[in-house]
Amino acid sequence: MAVSGRRRFDDDRIVRYETAEKNFEVEVARTLSKWCVTVYHLPDRAIVAQDFFPERWKALARAQDFVRLLNQRKREGEAAHQDYD
Repeated sequence: MAVSGRRRFDDDRIVRYETAEKNFEVEVARTLSKWCVTVYHLPDRAIVAQDFFPERWKALARAQDFVRLLNQRKREGEAAHQDYD
């Protein structure tokens, strides 16, 4: 597949994902030469994790993985809490 030198219109757009409980936010943004995935703890936006990728699609996939893991964390906690009752 040939890669053109042109960038897509949405390549500079910042993408944000929130967890189901809205206590974490995952952001994908363009840095100098890479894509940055940052996980924030809300409401103070403290950085929990940060990772860099050379390609946008990899950064978006990792951001979705982070959101999925953070949402599972809550469900597993509920299941463990129900086991103790």
